[in-house]
Amino acid sequence: MARVALVCNLIHPEYLRSGPLDAVAELDSEETLLAVESALRGDGHDVVRVEADSSLAISLAAAGVDIVFNIAERISDVPVSASRESLVPALCEILGLRYTGSGVLCTALCLDKPLTKQLLTSAGIATPRFQVIAATDESLMSLRYPLIVKLAREGSSMGLSAASVVDDEAAVRAEIQRLLTTYRGPLLIEEFIEGREFTVGLLGNAELEVLPIVEVVFTRPRGINLFELDDSVRAMALVAGRTVPAVVDEHYSVCPAVIDETLAARIRDTARRAFHLLGCRDWCRIDLRLGEDGTLHVLELNPIAGIDPSYLLPRAAAVGGYAYVALVKRILDLALARG
Repeated sequence: MARVALVCNLIHPEYLRSGPLDAVAELDSEETLLAVESALRGDGHDVVRVEADSSLAISLAAAGVDIVFNIAERISDVPVSASRESLVPALCEILGLRYTGSGVLCTALCLDKPLTKQLLTSAGIATPRFQVIAATDESLMSLRYPLIVKLAREGSSMGLSAASVVDDEAAVRAEIQRLLTTYRGPLLIEEFIEGREFTVGLLGNAELEVLPIVEVVFTRPRGINLFELDDSVRAMALVAGRTVPAVVDEHYSVCPAVIDETLAARIRDTARRAFHLLGCRDWCRIDLRLGEDGTLHVLELNPIAGIDPSYLLPRAAAVGGYAYVALVKRILDLALARG
């Protein structure tokens, strides 16, 4: 039995009072934290919840823990930085504490989508052609329409909307203006891959287990994953006086994906290569799209993937035979085995 610190970023009501609602996309709901805590205790561990804030080092020292189960993606009470997902891993290394998941370099690289794409390309792993934009008056490269305009250093679909996929320069400029006005730059302008979307969960280190492949099926052309508030967070936002968009189900998932073994093997091989290339550890979720020409493109890697039982990686794990407690145990055991 280990004493485990669950290091997290709990969503607080004040986070919802101003700014875009999807600014909380990478933070944790109370339901998610209770699920992870219950799973760790179900495996026989002593668990203490620790908020990833500026007193984290003091809190961890006082807690006297053996290992950190890290799902935090920032230090909550300091200005958001470009490498924020690396801060908790860096602090754990300074303190000499073991922790789950990927290390400092990997988490910094995977959050920076353009750098990730450059590394993928250098290794011969296909990824959509792109351009980085930091100002509204920058010239556009000759990319093939349709394009998708994203935040370059954000995850969890933050900043995406139904208008994110664009067909001409006027629409690109409008999205650049919207995103740079509302969020932090820079932006990623990427050729939109019109084709099937898959997401793959991986567990392991030197030896990798690829969980059953998930296909994300969209109910409208050019569909993309858009951020939706969890029910409890939606209620919190309404109490805070915010107008909350109605939930519109524009996609569903199929696991295991209905694909032939040749394509499945390509997806598994590509996911393994990307995992090792970026230096991921213990667990990760990788998103891919299959172009109409048969090219398999890696879109991004998520080394701190959503771990609520209702999210894609835990659901794929369940199809692969991992009850939720077993999945959390597997991640913790992988980290413990690394020493």
